[in-house]
Amino acid sequence: MKKIIPLFVCISLMLAVAPNVSAQGPDGDWVSSISCQNLDQSNAAEITLTFYSEGNGSAAVSYNDTISAGGSRNYYTTDALMGVPTDFSGSVVVSSLKPVVCTVNTQNTGTGTSENPYRIASSSGLDGLEVASAMYAPQVMKDYYTWNSYISIQNASDSLVTVEVTYKNKAGEDVPAATETATIPSYSNTVFYQSSNPGLPSEFIGAAKVTVTSPADAKIGAVVNFYNSGSDSGTAQFHSYNGLSSGATKLYMPRVVRRFYGYNSGITIQNVGNVETTVTITFNFAGESYTYNSDTISPSTSLVLYLPNVSEIDAVDSLTVNNRFGNAVVAADNPEARIVGIINEDNRGNPDDNDGNPIPEERIGQGSTYSAIPAGSETKNLFFPQVMNNVDGIFSGGFYFSSVSNTEGFCEIHFTGVPEAKLDDFPMGAYESKSYYAPNIPHLPDGFNSSVRVACNIEVIGIQNFAAAPDTGKLGDSFTQNNGFNK
Repeated sequence: MKKIIPLFVCISLMLAVAPNVSAQGPDGDWVSSISCQNLDQSNAAEITLTFYSEGNGSAAVSYNDTISAGGSRNYYTTDALMGVPTDFSGSVVVSSLKPVVCTVNTQNTGTGTSENPYRIASSSGLDGLEVASAMYAPQVMKDYYTWNSYISIQNASDSLVTVEVTYKNKAGEDVPAATETATIPSYSNTVFYQSSNPGLPSEFIGAAKVTVTSPADAKIGAVVNFYNSGSDSGTAQFHSYNGLSSGATKLYMPRVVRRFYGYNSGITIQNVGNVETTVTITFNFAGESYTYNSDTISPSTSLVLYLPNVSEIDAVDSLTVNNRFGNAVVAADNPEARIVGIINEDNRGNPDDNDGNPIPEERIGQGSTYSAIPAGSETKNLFFPQVMNNVDGIFSGGFYFSSVSNTEGFCEIHFTGVPEAKLDDFPMGAYESKSYYAPNIPHLPDGFNSSVRVACNIEVIGIQNFAAAPDTGKLGDSFTQNNGFNK
């Protein structure tokens, strides 16, 4: 008998938080949706989604379904057929005899006006090999200008675990007064809100480490959300990323931008090893490479870079705005070091970042985060569980992937349920990147909200994204980015 593959998905469906009553989390009513993709191209996958309320090791509800061979399904916690309680806040375990991958969107019920902006962020499910006894959060905040964060920790075992959260500030100094602990029931979760931690000073930005203290060999998963004040659509940024369990000496970042139609990237690199190191970052824009060399990064400390402030890539500003996107490779200079990273991207509405042209209202206040991809995890098959094409006349997105091979190859792209949209054997150059926007793909129908598979004869990595299109009137943060799944 094949082993059931559990997929741990931390979700936070946060209910209304009244201003001046609680400092925990962003205001608003919050719901989630889950997109799951069956990686088996020959057989259907029977799956079970089991929901656990925060702090409760007994299942609140389970939902069974079947995903066709190579297919995908979208699940909404607001769907009455699933039976998820209306006041639910917690985690879910997705189980199957077949290999599946899932992503989760956490979103508010904002109407999309400036006074009540839309907000959404995405994270990825962790399989049994990705959970660990320690998780790292490269970027957390408390009252940092108008930004805060929280960490959702899920117990990936069938017995109680105790965890400890420790913090370092941006200078790499420990903040012992902020250390927190919690005991988490089986498969359930608990949430650590940095805004409610009295041991963290105001205007804090730094890094966190979550460690299992008992039993020492137990495993956990983590999702980190950080968010702007949300007082209007221009401050609606709401980001989500997976906690990271292990590092590498080299990281790939498939997409970075600088002054790109109002969008800018930030990069956070955390040293998760036991030795200090510097890093060398190679940026690639429009066929040109630029090198940045960091100062020393101590163990558990983070390096934070905002690309408009990185002088080594100032030449990017002279490119036409449509060419100000690229990729980056981060290498630890100490071969014994281990690093992890995240890439943030947001739009603050500055027309100077769009060659002086106005920024569409729908893009102002958008923000998203994805995780840097460790060297060695690249594969010849890449999966994207949710790609949108003009869904509800508002949301569209795409995917972006890069070769990490020094040889040329070929790829093909399959769109679930739409064989006529398949892109057959096209050439892929050494280290070449490809970008696809769903509305521009021939034969892909409006309303497509499903999965994509990229199959190559060379190794690739990639990310997926979506957002509200300009002129749709959906104001706030509708922009999400996720890592693709290398399997």
